[in-house]
Amino acid sequence: MMPGIRKTEKEKLKKALLEQRVELVEELRRHGEVEEPGGTSDLKDSEERASSVTDLWVESRIVADDRNLLEKIDLALEKIEDGSYGICTNCKEVIPVARLLAKPSASLCVSCQELKDTGKL
Repeated sequence: MMPGIRKTEKEKLKKALLEQRVELVEELRRHGEVEEPGGTSDLKDSEERASSVTDLWVESRIVADDRNLLEKIDLALEKIEDGSYGICTNCKEVIPVARLLAKPSASLCVSCQELKDTGKL
């Protein structure tokens, strides 16, 4: 059993992670591989080309962010199975259940996440 997490909470968290995983996989399929914009014959002017490049960049960031989150979800699911879910990967303290319920893929406690966000970790 995972520290500080009841069986019902564990099941709820696992279900939330699996549902989020399905949504991300579907979104990645919808996006497909990000395609390069067409040749200049497809684009009428430099403004249109710039817009196309910007759209491509945004699309590629979305795909990268989705893949990153998918990796975090898969890691969280592995940790649920091996019993290490809910332990901060930095300080090794128990991550509060309320944080896990709010963000099931969290691997850091709030304090360590704040340190990471401010570049101190």
